[in-house]
Amino acid sequence: MSEPDYDMFPRAAQPAKPTRIPLWKLEEMAANPAPPESWRGSATPILPGGDGTHVRTLAAIQDELRRPVPWPIRLFRALGGMLRLLFKAVAVLTAGALLCGFLLYFHGDLKPSAFLGSPAPTPATDAPVPLIYHTVPDPTKVRAPAAVPAAPAPTPTPRAAMDHPTPGREESAAPLGRPAPVVATSGSYAFTLTGKDKRPAAYDPCRPIHYVTRAANSPAAGPQLIKEAIAAVSQATGLVFINDGATTEAPAPQHKSYQPARYGDRWAPVLIAWETTAEEPRFTNYAVGTNVMGLGGSAAVSREGSEITYVSGQLELNGPALQSLIFREGPAQARAVIEHELGHVVGLDHVQDPTQLMNPRGVPGVTTYQAGDLTGLARLGRGECRPGI
Repeated sequence: MSEPDYDMFPRAAQPAKPTRIPLWKLEEMAANPAPPESWRGSATPILPGGDGTHVRTLAAIQDELRRPVPWPIRLFRALGGMLRLLFKAVAVLTAGALLCGFLLYFHGDLKPSAFLGSPAPTPATDAPVPLIYHTVPDPTKVRAPAAVPAAPAPTPTPRAAMDHPTPGREESAAPLGRPAPVVATSGSYAFTLTGKDKRPAAYDPCRPIHYVTRAANSPAAGPQLIKEAIAAVSQATGLVFINDGATTEAPAPQHKSYQPARYGDRWAPVLIAWETTAEEPRFTNYAVGTNVMGLGGSAAVSREGSEITYVSGQLELNGPALQSLIFREGPAQARAVIEHELGHVVGLDHVQDPTQLMNPRGVPGVTTYQAGDLTGLARLGRGECRPGI
């Protein structure tokens, strides 16, 4: 039996593949053939119904940019650029000024009173050039004393009417201490005052040197810095210092060495006071261009032909400037200022040697007494007992 001619299981008919007509063929069929153009031409499509006039080619845009701009427009553009640069410069300068003002105010160098009409301190006619240190207070200067209530004066006594206390108070038969050995001596030192025999004026090594502190305007580290500086000068000279505590005494142009109403029948202690430019106009004051961190010195007496002897002194410290110095460079540089002024108090003068602490200007890294300073301080501590003073 022969096989049937047909399939018992016919297959599904396959869909015919679509014929793809090129774009150019469609344009010819629509009687709208595209104009010929090079292969580098623009391929910007034209919307249906458009005529192509609304399309800008790259070449057309470049041609338009090459056309010269009218001079009024160029002028306005230049002025606009200059104004933008000017506004930027003003903004930068204003920000810098505000930042500098904030830093100066934070450091204590810029006072609001300068902008509120407060009278500026009048500098002396012989105002010194900017210094870090100064030697002895000028007796001709005018000072505004601190607003501290004066202690009531007791009834005068015959002893109080004199200009010196009873001689020999607290006097010992021998020096109370000896200067520390100087490892390396140097001739780079000078004395503030010398006698006829060229011997330097010094404190009596056989009696203690009392000192008091007026703490107003002191930085937080002030008491510790004074303690360390006193220890340094005491070790170098062998002189013994005794802290009598706080006082309300204000610095004066001519510090009185004998004040029986305040301190009794003895030489007045050395006064250490923290001050501002209101009390000492020659302290740091940018308005007049001075930069003085401290003033120090002592008063000397001589009785019945005796050697010149220091009996009392005064140490004035620029509180705001030293606070700023502590903030910028640390406490060591501020302690160096106090040691420098204590050197003046016990009898050292300036030396033009930047390696020594007694140089008139502070030098970074020189924060304590050096070889020349120590040699001079040791000589000041080897004086003789002066029981008649």
